[in-house]
This record gives sequence, structure tokens and C-alpha cells, in this order.
Amino acid sequence: MFSEDFVVRSYEELKRDVEALEEEATLLRERSHEALRRSDELRLQSVELRMEDPGAAESLWQEAEDLRSQAREMLRLSVEKRINAAQIQHRIDIHDQIEAVADQADRLWKDAVKAGRF
Repeated sequence: MFSEDFVVRSYEELKRDVEALEEEATLLRERSHEALRRSDELRLQSVELRMEDPGAAESLWQEAEDLRSQAREMLRLSVEKRINAAQIQHRIDIHDQIEAVADQADRLWKDAVKAGRF
């Protein structure tokens, strides 16, 4: 359970994870929008069919509601993946900042040693 938190991952692996999560999030969002569009079509068909065949109209309406439920879940997953990607990207950004500060500190230290001051 906790062992995953302590796995050392390379900078490149983290970048690939961010890209993969963002791609998955985008795909889920697109699928969610498509499911909502299809749900709206089914609702319209259901309303038009209501007077002719109430049973079929109810079936279409139920299918539309199922699609809406699936669309909400896909959108929730999309947001979750974007949040995970942002958290990983934040770690990458912090890593980059630490390296920049460390490089600058090393350079300043070497300059001070050369100058005979420390």
C-alpha cells in the first residue's frame, strides 16, 4: 500500500506520466461530450415518440439517462486524471527549481573558493 509512494522514478518517467494522464483526461472529456450529445438526441427522440409508443419512448429516455450517468463518470475521471497530472507536474517543477538553486550555489561556491573567500 505505502510502497508505491517510495518508488524512485526518473524525471523522464514522470514527464511521460504527465503526458499520458493529460491524454487520457482529454480522451475521457471528449467521450463524455459525445455521450451527452447522444443522450440529448435520445431524449429528443423519446419526446417525439411519446404519443405513438410510450413504452419505446420510456426505453429511449432510460437509455439517455444511462448515457448521462456514464458521461458524468467519464468527466469525473477526466478531472481526477488532470489533477494527478498537475500534482506530478508540480513535483517536476519543484525538482527543476531545486536543481537551478543547487547549480547556482555550486557556481557561487566555486567562484568564492577561486577568489580565496569562504
